[in-house]
Amino acid sequence: MAMKKQLISFVKIFKPWFIVDSRSLGIFRVLLGILSFIDIYRRWEYIDIFYTNNSIITANASSSYYKMFTLLTTFSTSWEVHLFFLIGLLFSIFLIIGFKTKLSHLICAIVIISIHNRAIILENAGDMFLNSLLIWTLFLPLGISYSIDALKNSLSKFKENSINDLNNREFGLNKSQSIFSLAFFAILYQISSIYFFTSINKTGYDWSNGSAVYKMYQLDTFITPIGFYIRDFISSPISKILTFGTVYIELIIPILLFIPFYSYIFRTIAILLLSSFHIIIRMSIKVGLFSFTMITTFALLIDKKVYELLDLIINKYLIKNKQYILFYDSDCGFCHYSIRVIKRLDIYNRIIFADKTYKGKKPANYNELQSETAILFAMEDNKIWTKHEAFGKVLLLIPFGFIIAWIFFIPIISKIFEYIYNIIAVNRTKISIFLGYSACGAYILDDESRLNIIDYKITYHNISNIALKFTSSIMILILIIATFNYNLVGNDAVNKFMKANGYKKFIYKRNLKRICYYPRMIQRWNMFSPTVLGTDKTVIVEATLHNGEIINPFTGQSPVLDNLDYKNLWHDHTQFWRKFFTRLSKKNNKKYVDTFERWLKRSTNDYFEKNLGGQKIKSVRIWSLSERNNDINKNNEYKVYKQLLNKPKNVTN
Repeated sequence: MAMKKQLISFVKIFKPWFIVDSRSLGIFRVLLGILSFIDIYRRWEYIDIFYTNNSIITANASSSYYKMFTLLTTFSTSWEVHLFFLIGLLFSIFLIIGFKTKLSHLICAIVIISIHNRAIILENAGDMFLNSLLIWTLFLPLGISYSIDALKNSLSKFKENSINDLNNREFGLNKSQSIFSLAFFAILYQISSIYFFTSINKTGYDWSNGSAVYKMYQLDTFITPIGFYIRDFISSPISKILTFGTVYIELIIPILLFIPFYSYIFRTIAILLLSSFHIIIRMSIKVGLFSFTMITTFALLIDKKVYELLDLIINKYLIKNKQYILFYDSDCGFCHYSIRVIKRLDIYNRIIFADKTYKGKKPANYNELQSETAILFAMEDNKIWTKHEAFGKVLLLIPFGFIIAWIFFIPIISKIFEYIYNIIAVNRTKISIFLGYSACGAYILDDESRLNIIDYKITYHNISNIALKFTSSIMILILIIATFNYNLVGNDAVNKFMKANGYKKFIYKRNLKRICYYPRMIQRWNMFSPTVLGTDKTVIVEATLHNGEIINPFTGQSPVLDNLDYKNLWHDHTQFWRKFFTRLSKKNNKKYVDTFERWLKRSTNDYFEKNLGGQKIKSVRIWSLSERNNDINKNNEYKVYKQLLNKPKNVTN
């Protein structure tokens, strides 16, 4: 017995590794849906440039041996790919609101991974992490909170029959749940591995002497306008503080996430540190959605005790425990159903529900209004809202309801809402009957249904759910093993350490690597490692128009081929053009030069319409430019090297 108690105590110590709050899952789902929508939408203008069979990137996205999943080899024409993107956008919205959550999540994962794997030359570490995130979180119940699915489930399970039922908050309609899941452990592992391996891969001289951040801000092709402004203040001492601070933050994150005691404190510290870290990075450097993707995952790290503290602060200082009474016609089934929905959205329990049987304090003109309209009554200041304004005020009492609530109080539009409200109020009996609700009384529950309300619990004790949980756990374990193997081999610092200490190097297990490659859950975390890039590289297009004018079609100006200073570069680009230009000049990407040239000269290409002044491109020369940047405390003058990428055969540069 004593040994059993010790075992239980030991297991409880590591409970925070596997427990996630249901509210965190809901918040994460909303952020993941928004992130998915943005990732798809930001590529919309590039569909015909990079994602169709007639685009610059026409090669199959799969490698010769390790196949990568993508449906964009099936959806290949322009209208098909546009439709594919639209499906992704639609189900991203469904994921945000939590409608058919698991299906919406799965379709978003299929669409986004297909897009990423169709044009891997454009992708960065943020895209690889988003692939992983979409896969890992498929095993979490993201629709359990703050979702239409959760609302529908609650309305189905808890059918309030009376005013007393409505005002009874005991059954956990707005309560949190602690979800035990191996998938949450996988998320902790994934986040930790990113920062740990990124840190140990930073073995270069600039990370050891403190000049890495300075060098990063010298990359004119990477920095944002804010980064360009900031770099004048990156002196040697500041660079050392920021450089060493970056390494230490990345090293300490796995410790903060996996400390099993006082986890809510250590994880909150990690969230604050990393959020600040990634916001600064995103403001300074063009890294696509990498920073936003990382910040999105931090929602999963928010502990139950943090929510309790936030609730206490909100109730005490913002809401100030001010309550309202909502009077409604409980004889109307449609009205009663609407109130049941409002109850579930009122997560801070600010609203007391009442009908004609209410014996407490009422508005002075209650008897005149109660038969015609819903009434929202503030007891402290005796203020009332009726009709559509009552609905608008209710929205203001609901978290984030203010986003649309203000519309109900705009003078002219308010009259329109009042007119709509009056029509619904007059016809509420017909509406109730049409929707199948009682017109002369609320829901009637038998004794068995009432017992189900009291005794209802979420359980996985039936055979099908046990089988599903078991299968999911096996799949997660396989993914953890596969990604761990990839981490050990794909991050160079690990095998350098093994070799230096006389151990055998880790090698890829072929089948495990296949598992990682197929959804492209690549685990090579070498951002700005082992050293920060010391050279700016880009591509400049020198286009000759039919009228003889020579311009850079991306800027509409004369091409600058001897200078890579920030002020001379094209900055209206996104991750995709920057990545494409950076990788275009690599030897293994020569195949893209020809397709890029053909695309530039295509008569139907209207991408540069505003820069060409009605002219067409007759011929182009595609130049790869590179220039070394100065190290800290150096002021050397370096020459710009250029290489003609599309030079004719038998012609040397």
